[in-house]
Amino acid sequence: MAGYITLNGFRAYTLFDSGSTTDSVSPQVTKVAKLPVFQLDNPVTLQLGCVGSCSKIFYGCNVTTAFGPLSVDHYFDVMNIDRYDCIVGNPWMREYGVLLDFANDAIVINGVPIPALMEGEEQE
Repeated sequence: MAGYITLNGFRAYTLFDSGSTTDSVSPQVTKVAKLPVFQLDNPVTLQLGCVGSCSKIFYGCNVTTAFGPLSVDHYFDVMNIDRYDCIVGNPWMREYGVLLDFANDAIVINGVPIPALMEGEEQE
């Protein structure tokens, strides 16, 4: 499911991905939104679902994140992302009680349903 979250005041097109074990933001967004990026002491290997596909994560950032009734500081890995500005994975969704309601096309946080974006709606 996709929606918009706010990162330090920047409206980021975000994939809510229940299969992702990391929360990430694109390098382009860190520049546009002026996010405070820092180099990781130990780069982390990013293993994707395809055989032989992996990358390294060299940077991270702590950012104020707002979505619906929630406004919190949270850590994101900085990595190249295709199509989205940000990916919210299991860490963010577990910590803040997010449920993906596919029957109603909604992202539910703290009991508040927020309509998910439909395919192509981000371009409007």
